Amino acid sequence: MKKKKNVHAIYNIHLLLGVACLPTSSRLRRLPLLFAGAVVILLAVFAFISFLSPPITNHQLYHTDRHSLNTVLGVRANVQNEIVFRIPKHGGSLIHELWSSSNAKYYYGCSKASRDFRSAELKTNPDSYLMIATSGGLNQQRTGIIDAVVAAYILNATLIVPNLDKNSYWKDKSNFSEIFDIDRFISYLSKDVKIIKQLPEMEGNVMTPHNMRVPRKCDPTCYENRVSPVLKKKHVRILLLV
Repeated sequence: MKKKKNVHAIYNIHLLLGVACLPTSSRLRRLPLLFAGAVVILLAVFAFISFLSPPITNHQLYHTDRHSLNTVLGVRANVQNEIVFRIPKHGGSLIHELWSSSNAKYYYGCSKASRDFRSAELKTNPDSYLMIATSGGLNQQRTGIIDAVVAAYILNATLIVPNLDKNSYWKDKSNFSEIFDIDRFISYLSKDVKIIKQLPEMEGNVMTPHNMRVPRKCDPTCYENRVSPVLKKKHVRILLLV
């Protein structure tokens, strides 16, 4: 028995040595066979794992589809519940105000007047008027209008409703009243600044404004020190800021 075992061991050693000593071309020919065998083994392993895993039931599919459908319907419902604000063609007020929307809780008033705040009725000089020359796109003009309201309060002047720029790149021919609610603009700010729609006449003639260029970043001190003295001159009643 020992002799047979030794014979088999010697035979196996010779077989391994024979394979190792095969020419390179012979080993290369066997590589595709080895690769194919490895692929077959991997496929068999995957098939075995798939066989052991539990199948997907119709109950699970039903809940998955229902959850996806509820998500889509929920998104549509949220979109439909949003309040859409539309700009009227010919001015006027809308039924839904900004503060009645669901997002109103995220906003708050940026200024609360103190007891020392003087109203327009007490501080406005009846002989001083302020005009502005708007320029740029609608957003730039809107910013200029806001600055004009503040400047009129600082200068104790009556603000003339601005004329929008019609010669800019956009070539928009819209008037102030076609974009904004002019009556609300005047009434809402009436406690802070006196605003009128057009220049008043003096002895049947419209008064001519005095043009003045102000720095782009003119703060309250700038208006008080540079602009106010010009407006207080006797021959200047209307100041056009450009």
